[in-house]
Amino acid sequence: MKRSIIERLFWNPNYFTIAIRKKKDEKDSLFNNRYFYSELELKSIDNYWKADPILVQSDEKTYLFYEACHNGKGTIEVVEISDEKGVSSPTTVLEKKYHLSYPFVFSDNSKWYMIPESSEVDRVDLYIATEFPYKWEKVCTLLDEHAVDTTIKKVKDRYLMVTFIPIAGSEEVMLKAYWLKLIDTNNISLDEIKVDDFEPLKVRGAGGFLEKNGKLFRPAQINGINSYGEGIAIKEIEVNEKEYKEKNIFDIYPENIKVNNYRYDGLHTYTETERYEAIDIRCSFFDLLKPIKKIIAILKR
Repeated sequence: MKRSIIERLFWNPNYFTIAIRKKKDEKDSLFNNRYFYSELELKSIDNYWKADPILVQSDEKTYLFYEACHNGKGTIEVVEISDEKGVSSPTTVLEKKYHLSYPFVFSDNSKWYMIPESSEVDRVDLYIATEFPYKWEKVCTLLDEHAVDTTIKKVKDRYLMVTFIPIAGSEEVMLKAYWLKLIDTNNISLDEIKVDDFEPLKVRGAGGFLEKNGKLFRPAQINGINSYGEGIAIKEIEVNEKEYKEKNIFDIYPENIKVNNYRYDGLHTYTETERYEAIDIRCSFFDLLKPIKKIIAILKR
């Protein structure tokens, strides 16, 4: 997308903010309606924006985990969402010396686990909650890979796990799939599955798997060669013991979303529970002092 001189001078692009809405019922969703009207936002500001929403429901409570990016470095925060109180104040639940994002959270045998993205240190790490949702400790490293957006889904007695390996020089990624057995924290195994053809710019993880009418689907990012987060593709999944494949069903773009008071031009991650759904939008912030800041930065070089 070509930007005007005014946009280049005064607008800071490629920030993200999270929009949330309450569902009337299970059928009332972006998946079925192809439309999302925001009721709440986790408001982002310059140098502190929020992305990668992952919703989970624990008993009668709904939590939203997400990447909170402060001056370019990501930590993992959580808020509680309720009909009565809206969105609670955020709590930082995981912070490292390196960048963290995409906090994929799931439960197994009454225990809660998280796989945050930690590609900066070339690892896919598994964490367990010692006090859900606020305290976490590392269990093990699942993969020693420069991988992003690891996502899993329980299938009978094991998990289907997909992760994505960035291809240097563009927004393309390579999809990898595995069967993950998680008997307990001392008994974990990982077996790779053959992956059928995929679109490198339309495959990167964009949220948890979705079960609809007995079928399995997955949100995937739509990216350009040099553009990150243009939209979301919904893929239908077919997987067996030895092979994983998916096909594109439909795409979601910014025109399918309505979020007031934001200038936005892209979508990035979608998540839902029985009660709520959330999506992060790629937006821009107006900064009257941007030209002066740019000049100062050049003079400091």
